[in-house]
Amino acid sequence: MPDLQNDLILITCASGKQSAALIPHILKSYKNIRLQCNSSTSAKSLSEKYPGTEVVQADLFNAADCTRILKDVATCWLVLPPFHPHETTLGTTFIDACLAQQASNGPFTHLVYSSVIHPILQKLLNHDCKRYVEEYLIESGLNYTILQPTHMMEMLPLAKLLQDEKPVHLCNWNPATKFSFVTTRDIGEAAAKILEQREKHVAATYQLVSTAAPLNYIEACEIVSKVIGKEVKAEKKGFEDAVNTSIKMINGGKEPPKAMKEIGSRMFLYYNERGLIGNNNVLGWLLGRETTGYEEWVKMRVEEIKSGRN
Repeated sequence: MPDLQNDLILITCASGKQSAALIPHILKSYKNIRLQCNSSTSAKSLSEKYPGTEVVQADLFNAADCTRILKDVATCWLVLPPFHPHETTLGTTFIDACLAQQASNGPFTHLVYSSVIHPILQKLLNHDCKRYVEEYLIESGLNYTILQPTHMMEMLPLAKLLQDEKPVHLCNWNPATKFSFVTTRDIGEAAAKILEQREKHVAATYQLVSTAAPLNYIEACEIVSKVIGKEVKAEKKGFEDAVNTSIKMINGGKEPPKAMKEIGSRMFLYYNERGLIGNNNVLGWLLGRETTGYEEWVKMRVEEIKSGRN
């Protein structure tokens, strides 16, 4: 059984959207928490925000760093850097470090890996690389749980739309393409339950979807319009502009490598035609409540933004 008083939990990519939604839940249960980040700026921010935790700066592409941050860790929430050209290697390197810690009589018992919905989609390079990580994890012998979140509601720049007098959401793909959405609120809550009840979820793979029915960004913007009381339009951004601006932002504002741009290009082309569709039954079961609908999420985020939270 998990020992929440003594077990050390490691949360990777602690400054990212998913981990940020998980940490408040973990703070309520675990006493020993280690947060990993890649930059000194993130380390400083995390230390200030979560003073009772241990913050470590580490490169997940570096095997020695993985070994170092896994010292004395009993369980880990693994999120890998998005659109990384070597994401599969990052994942397998980290799994090897978990195995080595376990083999040396370390306390490691369980890895919860946040993958992506439909990793079998080979046309999507950012999905396909996670398929190999999943396979490596399943065959590793570690106790694991795999989560597969879909397209996140938080991708919509709601704060900007609230601020603009005539708001327009510039989509990186066809705004009429349907998606199933998930909110990090639901991801964080579900992940926390899994980390607190680890044995119950060994060898499970869970699709994480919040919206009961798919919707496109035209419909999403209509919901936002209804909530904020002003019309929000959805328009398609030019392809080159979409790739360059989005991937540069993901790369911390720096010019991204060619391989990273290619990953984004393939994703935007796929999203333009097909979107991502899944089912919210499993997430509802995990949460023990109704999953968060799109309108409910918009109302909550608007309240948070107006009150100065996040």
